[in-house]
Amino acid sequence: MKFSKKKIIKDTLIYTILPKISVFAHLLVMPIISPYLSLNDYGIYGLLVAYLSVWQILITLGQNIVLQNSFFEQRDNYAPTWRSSFGLMILGGVICSLIFTAIIYFTMLDKIGSNWIWVCLMMGFNLILCPIETIAVNYYVLHEKSFPYAICSTIVGCIAVLLNLITIKYLKLGFLGWIIVLPVSTLIMYLYYAKRLFIEEKLYPSFRLKYTVIKESLKVGLPLVPHQLSLYMLGTSNRLLLEYSKTPLAQIGYYSQGYNMAAYSNVLISGIFQSLSRQLQEGFRSETESARVLIRKLIISVTLLITGTLFIACLWMKEAFLFLFRNPELQKAYPATIIIMSAYMYWSVYSFFVYPLSIKKQTFAISKISMLAAAVNLVISIILIPYLGVMAALIATYVSYVIFGFAGLLNKENRDLFNKYLNITKFCLVMLAINAIAFLVAYYLMDTAIFSKIVITSALLIGILIVYVVYRKGLTGKFRNKLNI
Repeated sequence: MKFSKKKIIKDTLIYTILPKISVFAHLLVMPIISPYLSLNDYGIYGLLVAYLSVWQILITLGQNIVLQNSFFEQRDNYAPTWRSSFGLMILGGVICSLIFTAIIYFTMLDKIGSNWIWVCLMMGFNLILCPIETIAVNYYVLHEKSFPYAICSTIVGCIAVLLNLITIKYLKLGFLGWIIVLPVSTLIMYLYYAKRLFIEEKLYPSFRLKYTVIKESLKVGLPLVPHQLSLYMLGTSNRLLLEYSKTPLAQIGYYSQGYNMAAYSNVLISGIFQSLSRQLQEGFRSETESARVLIRKLIISVTLLITGTLFIACLWMKEAFLFLFRNPELQKAYPATIIIMSAYMYWSVYSFFVYPLSIKKQTFAISKISMLAAAVNLVISIILIPYLGVMAALIATYVSYVIFGFAGLLNKENRDLFNKYLNITKFCLVMLAINAIAFLVAYYLMDTAIFSKIVITSALLIGILIVYVVYRKGLTGKFRNKLNI
């Protein structure tokens, strides 16, 4: 199998940097808008997103797997399946938007007051339109046409940043500024993709759904819903548990702000795995020696790259908060961000584990991984939140992500498959130790002097360079043999 390092690096940069220019723009504009925000704004927005996320998950109905598999299995005639999936998701969006409206009215009226009408209209409209992103991402990634997708993401993101600046600073709408941006951004996506997807490729939504297509789509997609709901529980459900435990809104805002900042680590993780999507699909489907070497190299290098990058980000998180938030109330959540961002270090191992399972359409096996992690998260949160409050939610998040990352080892068939590439059990144990040490060091040194952080960062970057040079010279095989991985 052909392994193009230049292509992988180029696509990684395109998926990671270009579409995320808006993310960096949002960070740069944060010092301007932060004086007009409060922890209460973060708390309300965090709760609204928690409710919104579960319906966004249900709307997709696990269709990512359907879209990807149909592309590879029906190369010349995948469009009808994609049209049906698109229509199915939009119909789901209409139903979910009505349920969402009822929930917001009965649970959050006391917090958002008369704004509930605008909140429900904007977020409901977004639920109906959001499937376009699922279609567009899969189309451009699978066709290896990364640049048009990146351009759209950049345009939409920059417009969103501009709207946030106007609505929050000048119109002083607080959390409503974030709400307004959601449907506007999605509508712009429709306009951008209309010509290519709807007219040229005929990937418009079809509402004349055939029973056989619906049955096949749901057969593959529905087993993933528990998995996606479990991801929801990992990502946002703790906010609702904090609310039900009568935690002050400002404390929920502290947790939400910390989580939102940590979520920027997905800029790196999602960008890398989007760029590698086709190589991983083809690599896991192939039995050649070159494919085996490729997969082994990617597992080791990508996992270490993500851990190293997130460690540096955690180490400098306090300084990032002081620079970004010109509001003393909002400068205190960096410990929460460090804990959650360190938990994201385990995401890369999980991402590799699920590829063979999705190819074999063993979607319920994927669900079992996330369901186990979600169950642990729920149990820890329910037991500890009444006593430890926000810290309990942070502890639960970290522990559940550790399980989330390594639970794939419990699947014997999957474990045996990965042993063809490397000793996966020992590799996971090594990564557990590295990630745990990285977290403890970053958390312990979060308030240390800047000079010390410069020294540590420089030493780490030099170490990465040395490892890269050794790797290029082919000497890593010796070390890999010593570790038996």
